[in-house]
Amino acid sequence: MRKRRKAGLAVLFIVLVILLNQLLNYMLVQPGLGRTLFYECRNNDYECLILGASHGSYGLSPEQIGEELDCKVMNMCMGGEYMYDAYYILKYALKYKKLSTVILDIDYQYLVNQHDESILFNSVYNAYPYCAEKLGYFFDKMIWEDFRGTFLRWTNYWQCYYKIGKTVRIKQSEAYKNYSAEVVSMNPYDVYMGSGFVSRSRDCEKSATSCLDWDESKLDEEQNGYIRKIVELCRDNNINIVFTTVVQDPDTVAEKAEGFQNADTYIRSLAEELGVTYLNFNMLKFEVFDRTAEDFYDREGHMYGDTAVSFSKVYGKAVKEALDRNFDEDVYFNKNMKSLYGDRLRIS
Repeated sequence: MRKRRKAGLAVLFIVLVILLNQLLNYMLVQPGLGRTLFYECRNNDYECLILGASHGSYGLSPEQIGEELDCKVMNMCMGGEYMYDAYYILKYALKYKKLSTVILDIDYQYLVNQHDESILFNSVYNAYPYCAEKLGYFFDKMIWEDFRGTFLRWTNYWQCYYKIGKTVRIKQSEAYKNYSAEVVSMNPYDVYMGSGFVSRSRDCEKSATSCLDWDESKLDEEQNGYIRKIVELCRDNNINIVFTTVVQDPDTVAEKAEGFQNADTYIRSLAEELGVTYLNFNMLKFEVFDRTAEDFYDREGHMYGDTAVSFSKVYGKAVKEALDRNFDEDVYFNKNMKSLYGDRLRIS
């Protein structure tokens, strides 16, 4: 009898902990844009899916790209999206859509970045809807990470205690129930344009934040493995796949030209091994797409919205030609970054 009582109390304690955790999540966790993106990933009409990190979310407009590709496009690029995240996003999309094309935008920083236990590292996983794929996702990405990032999500938001009333009201609203981006607390200079594109106004003061240096000794081979898995998944589903790298702040590329060139060599070698076309838009000739540091709101290379719209037209046209196998690399690119940026910016 005593053993049963102890077992019952243990079960009751576990239930109370779970309920308390869910209550704290409800009261403290702020609605993120990822929740809206996954809703659109499931419900929007599209044939082309873009995967990648924040350079893509701020730099790639699905409307302009879709006009060039002659199909609907969904941009699932998100800050903190590593290759294992991209792989599981693709698996989620394939549950609901028959895709013709996948564009994988590769920011080399995600290949050499030693991640921390930040909210950003957990954000894509935490926004991922509950489904059978999420279990595999957990074991592939999160099982060796700090458990607080997934099981106790509210611990990342404890400092939002003063917003509890507002947070609860938002989560009870029709806008939240309909997955509207209007409930997301975004940068005041950002506007969510739909289908994954975030447009930042030029009124936003430029940041001095720069990008990581390329360091091949820090390469994460696991990310390499997930690039391969993404390609394999596309091939298994008869989906065309193209690798890209979004154009970045030319001053930063000029300053770190050798590192950018080495990163290009590594990614290009991988693409050739896998039989995938790689379009590195940091090699884009200035006469094809003119840009200055003033077109980017930080030294890392995130674009202002109007620049992104203009760039997306060039980007979409190049991807279309690559898919149609009539892409002339010499028309678009200069393969020598030092030459390209040195000529333009007088930096050798």
